[in-house]
Amino acid sequence: MLNQHPALQSLAPYWASYQTMLKSLDEGQRFKASPQEAYAHALLIRMNELEHDLQTMRLAVALIRDIDSSVANAAAIYRYHEEYFLCRLAASMDKAHCLVGAALLLKQDKCEGKGGQLFVLRAIQASHPELAASLERAAAIEAKHKKARKALGDELPVLSHDFLAQEAESLDALCDKTTVAMEAVLSTLAPVFELACA
Repeated sequence: MLNQHPALQSLAPYWASYQTMLKSLDEGQRFKASPQEAYAHALLIRMNELEHDLQTMRLAVALIRDIDSSVANAAAIYRYHEEYFLCRLAASMDKAHCLVGAALLLKQDKCEGKGGQLFVLRAIQASHPELAASLERAAAIEAKHKKARKALGDELPVLSHDFLAQEAESLDALCDKTTVAMEAVLSTLAPVFELACA
């Protein structure tokens, strides 16, 4: 799980104190978060979004693996889960860029939506070249898969148990690569987190 990555250790105490303060709201008390607590909370939200995408990618793979190829609409079911997987893969790249933007206190509205990835890369290219390279390597995973998928076209081979097992294995490997790439982004962000919480 990305939420337990070692790079996030410097944020953990601030997440915990923020959560404690939120519980005090239930009791009717008011609180004002410190800058470190607000920063850690903003990053936790981004981390949870990214983690959710990675988990739902794994769920889509499991659902593909479980498709009964003898069912009449097996191809439609497969296509649905594969497209969902691809949407979550693209979203995970967007969210990784938003996480970097939040970590570096970039304007969040510019980090999101169309052009958000390019905005983040341009903003960090000179000041954080290693981080930009980590994001580019992560995005390359998606781009490579997208290119390979496009080359296949819309034609599906006859669905068989073996085909579905191979596709699930291939997408599972893609999940693993994506997770490793996101961990590399987090590792590159570790000094930024430590400095922000100092």
